[in-house]
Amino acid sequence: MKKNYDVLEFHKIINELVELALLESTKEKFLDIDIIKEKSILDKELVLMTEMIDFYKYDDGMELTGLADLTKMFKSIDVIGSYLSSEDFSVLKKNLAIFRISKGRAKNVRDKYKTIWNLFSDTQEVKDIENFISEAIDDNGELKDDASFGLRDVRRQKQNINANIKEKFDDLMSNKETQRAVQERIITKRNERYVIAVKTDFKGLIKGIEHDRSATGSTVYIEPINIVSLNNKLREYEAREREEIRKILLRLTEIVKTKKEEILKIKEILEKLDFLNAKTIYSINKKCVVPKVINKEYLKLVDARHPLIDEEKVVPINFSVGNGENIMLITGPNTGGKTVTLKVAGLLTLMALSGIPIPAGEKTEIGYFNNVLADIGDEQSLEQNLSSFSGHVSKIKEIIENSSSKSLVLMDELGSGTDPMEGAAFAMSIIDYLNKKNITSIITTHYSEVKAYAFNSENIKSASMEFDAESLSPTYRLLEGIPGKSNALIIAKKYGISDEIIENAKRYISEDNKKVEEMIKSIKEKNDELHLLTQELENSKSELLTQKNLYEEKIINLENEKNEIIKKAYDKADDYLKNIQAKAKSLIEKISREESKKEDAKNTQRSLNMLRESFIIDKKKNVKEKKVTAKNIDFSEGDEVLVKTLNQNGKILRIMPKENRVQVQSGILKLVVSMDDVVKIQKKKNNKFKNFASLKRSSQVRGELDVRGMNADEAISEIETYFDRAMLTGYNEVYIIHGKGTMVLRKKIQEYLRTSKYVSEFKDANQNEGGIGCTVVILK
Repeated sequence: MKKNYDVLEFHKIINELVELALLESTKEKFLDIDIIKEKSILDKELVLMTEMIDFYKYDDGMELTGLADLTKMFKSIDVIGSYLSSEDFSVLKKNLAIFRISKGRAKNVRDKYKTIWNLFSDTQEVKDIENFISEAIDDNGELKDDASFGLRDVRRQKQNINANIKEKFDDLMSNKETQRAVQERIITKRNERYVIAVKTDFKGLIKGIEHDRSATGSTVYIEPINIVSLNNKLREYEAREREEIRKILLRLTEIVKTKKEEILKIKEILEKLDFLNAKTIYSINKKCVVPKVINKEYLKLVDARHPLIDEEKVVPINFSVGNGENIMLITGPNTGGKTVTLKVAGLLTLMALSGIPIPAGEKTEIGYFNNVLADIGDEQSLEQNLSSFSGHVSKIKEIIENSSSKSLVLMDELGSGTDPMEGAAFAMSIIDYLNKKNITSIITTHYSEVKAYAFNSENIKSASMEFDAESLSPTYRLLEGIPGKSNALIIAKKYGISDEIIENAKRYISEDNKKVEEMIKSIKEKNDELHLLTQELENSKSELLTQKNLYEEKIINLENEKNEIIKKAYDKADDYLKNIQAKAKSLIEKISREESKKEDAKNTQRSLNMLRESFIIDKKKNVKEKKVTAKNIDFSEGDEVLVKTLNQNGKILRIMPKENRVQVQSGILKLVVSMDDVVKIQKKKNNKFKNFASLKRSSQVRGELDVRGMNADEAISEIETYFDRAMLTGYNEVYIIHGKGTMVLRKKIQEYLRTSKYVSEFKDANQNEGGIGCTVVILK
């Protein structure tokens, strides 16, 4: 990690992330973290962070409890003859299980979190390795008895020997002499052999081999002579057990080696998950957001907080710099929050460019800077035994040498630590240089000359830390566009300096400085007035918006009520028409018995159907959502029109443009219809609408055409003319009477009907309608 970042306390953020990491390799990665040098890689990391945080907030997230580092394990595995311990295999099994479960969770939400799923999609699980380990090793990292036949047999023999040893000791302990000699009635081990603790004074009562003495010498540990052979056998089987375990572990190690590449990929993904997981937990705990990093030199902080200051005490900061205003000069009293503001700007920029979420608002934007260079505090000068000013100059030189238009530069109290006049001149010269080189910079000062210079310069934004004149305390709130007063005398008075000294100090302030301070005071007062006016306007705007929404809601409700009334009216009319239609149908059935009036009955039925359909169509149009249209507004009252759905002429009585409707007089009926349903009839000679509009369903156009006695050409010509008139009149079905005769006329007519554009289908009439002497035609 760059030492230059320490002044911004970036290392403290990293230390917090290190504590959240589970793996040593992840901790090391955090300690080496730096600005991500490729924008595309940073963008991918930020997308991953966004998905990971959402995954934890709104879904299952990743469960990494029990995750352990596999780095050392895989370093030792390559040594010839080496093998993994049972504990190693237990850790490996746990990691493989964590990977399998995590992959399953990611797969379940892969459509929602595509970038997370991409981490897993190309890596296979190694469930067979998990199974091999589970068959041999239990959850405590111990080999199971049935890991092999040899191990099971050895352990059974050991169990029998242990039982024999216990039995021998029990017999020995039941002897009264022995009971008097032993220190405690327990069996213990010395030099891997079972022994009993005997009082030194009574050791002669127990025949056996002495293996050890206590520190005080009051106790000796004796292996009774009658269990020596059993101990020897036990040692032998323990050696055989160790050899059997070695063979099992060696075999398992060889199996793992066959999947080494896959397991190393899994290890890499688990390390990435641990890295993301630590940043996710940090983000949630600190209420952070994933920043928007833009590809230009610009910084916009919205509700930005210093992550190391208590959440209850921290004051959010809002400002922007760059994008035409390269430099922001912050002025105001000491202890007012200037330095904290610099640190927030630098620290949050470093965090964002390193792929770490930041404690700020969603609208925060961080420019993609190549580096962050800061001169804050006197740490360097103290370390190098330099004066305060010399230390700053040394650091400023380093900043100038390493900065470019892609840098973010932070300078605290520029020009301080020396003669104020020369210090101010030096500060203004540095600001000139940074401005000329288009280097985005945030600088703090309390020199009046620098304040006035910045206020009158291009591309430099003035800002100040607010100071409450009533409480004589800083508010730590940043005010953009307003230079700040140092308030040195006010602060001195607050800390108990006498009025005499304060008044005397005022006399030493130059007239120029007084003018600057008065200018700042005036600007502050005007800004406060503007802020109040803006607040009042915002309140008024909010109130008006509320009223507007209220009235819009009322209009919608009224419109819905109107539509409901219209719908009910048309439903009622529809029911009425259905009733009339039913009565008409009964009448038609009676009339249809009379052959001479059969066609009139069909025409009557069609007219009623069309009338009903026109009501239904008009009803649907009326209950649609309100839609204002400029179409057909050239109608005038008195215009002759054709009502298309009724196929009737009429005259416009009234025009309703807002509703896109007109009232039409058609015969004895007065109708209100949509403008889209009427066509103006032009009063010109030979107007193509004239005959069309004047056609009546009467004896002029009947539902049948008699062509008997005509030749084929005459008949077909007559039929074409008839089809035009029949379709305009509204017939769907007509009869062509051609007679039987030689059947030639029938054949020619039906050949024509097969290719006619008017005809949907045709057939011979029923016997009672004329049979093959009449063709029934269904029109399109």
